[in-house]
Amino acid sequence: MARYRIIDRMLADPHKDYTTKDIEKAVARECPKVTTRMIQKDIKALEEAPFDKKMLRGKGGRGTVRYEDQSTPLFYQELTSDEEDILREALGSLGQFEGLENFKWLENLKKRLDIPGGKKERPVISFARNDILQIPENLLGYLYSAISRRKVIRFGYRRFQNVGQPYSQVTVYPYQLRQYNNRWFLLCNPIGNEEHPFEPESIYTYALDRMDGKVEYVEEMPFIDTPVDIDARFDEIIGVTYQNVKQEDIYFAVKPEAVGYVLTKYLHPSQDELNPEAEKEYKARYPSLKDCKFFVINCRPNVELYSLFASYRDSVIIVDPTEVRATMRGLLLYTLKNYDELD
Repeated sequence: MARYRIIDRMLADPHKDYTTKDIEKAVARECPKVTTRMIQKDIKALEEAPFDKKMLRGKGGRGTVRYEDQSTPLFYQELTSDEEDILREALGSLGQFEGLENFKWLENLKKRLDIPGGKKERPVISFARNDILQIPENLLGYLYSAISRRKVIRFGYRRFQNVGQPYSQVTVYPYQLRQYNNRWFLLCNPIGNEEHPFEPESIYTYALDRMDGKVEYVEEMPFIDTPVDIDARFDEIIGVTYQNVKQEDIYFAVKPEAVGYVLTKYLHPSQDELNPEAEKEYKARYPSLKDCKFFVINCRPNVELYSLFASYRDSVIIVDPTEVRATMRGLLLYTLKNYDELD
């Protein structure tokens, strides 16, 4: 039975297919003197009564074996009541992955957490979501699979400004799924063409709600990984719009009523307070801001940065660099002009 438990766990593993030799090595760590013949006989025994487990051989590679139905292993680990509650919450967040081949474990968990007669409770944790966005069914899961399997993919895409127009076909190397401001994005790199050659260090973002949902694997094309540290690159910006502009220190003043908020909700991970001497210089240079507290962030200016600063209305004011301040001022003046034209 000790051998059966280990073999059962490996045959039901949805993430990897094992050979008999792989299983033998794993069993040998806990059960000495095991042989290949012994493992073969154990697997054969699992196929017969009373277990009657159907096997699928050779799917993941030569000589591999696994359960045909991996959602029902023989040995279930008992869950504590706390684990059940936490997993119920987690399953609610993973609902978009249901029905996909390499997410069968979701169905397995649901079976284990199905308590008859239990009423649906109000969620303990609620994550931000945008139900208005029309993301094609299971698209998030298909893209997850493509990234984890390192597959080149092709899909139809229509930009925000092209609503009503046909989808354009895009072929990309997919690298990561990222959420920002209640919207999902695919980070990837197009394969390139004569007009726009492939650039290894480019990272493009495609909004999932602008895709047609028909993701195809381009099997004949080898996958090319990115040399870019994606997390480090996106630490350089606010949001997901990466522009080839200089990364620089952006200084801003915060009025007293908003200081507590800015101190506990950074505008960017690099946010820091100015030392007393530097703050004194800014207050002397800008007397109208003498009651403000001064901060600095280091990032690349982009559309999300200006939108974020605008969301603070008159409580946060960019002071340096002057080019960034001028751009912010121009956007606010243009907004004011739109409102003035309504009078």
